[in-house]
Amino acid sequence: MFRNLIVALFAVLVMSVPAMAADLFTLNGLNVSGDTLYLPSSGSFAVGIGSDIATIKEVLTVRGVLVSEVTKDQDNKAGLGIGLNLAKLINMVGGSWLAGNLNASIGATALINLDGDAHVEPALYVSLINWRY
Repeated sequence: MFRNLIVALFAVLVMSVPAMAADLFTLNGLNVSGDTLYLPSSGSFAVGIGSDIATIKEVLTVRGVLVSEVTKDQDNKAGLGIGLNLAKLINMVGGSWLAGNLNASIGATALINLDGDAHVEPALYVSLINWRY
């Protein structure tokens, strides 16, 4: 009897998690934007492209980036991070985002050097314009 109750509760939980997750987490379609990253470890900048992979609570975004460092080394780096969509945040708190074509977001990401030793490097990013297809 007790075992059947546990199995029934587990089954209800397993079936309800996807329904609850749909309100919290959504996957995004193809979108590309230009990113500028600051690399605090070297004090330099990197530029490249990024794409929002998923959205959490309509404000937080999981973002993948591919960038090249703006130094004479020009190391290529790829990473995954989390950001805050400023336009949606301002609209959510009752403000009005006036720049309709600019979809600004800021965040932090972890980068891996693709050209040399594979070590994780933290970075901060700013994204201003998103192209959605």
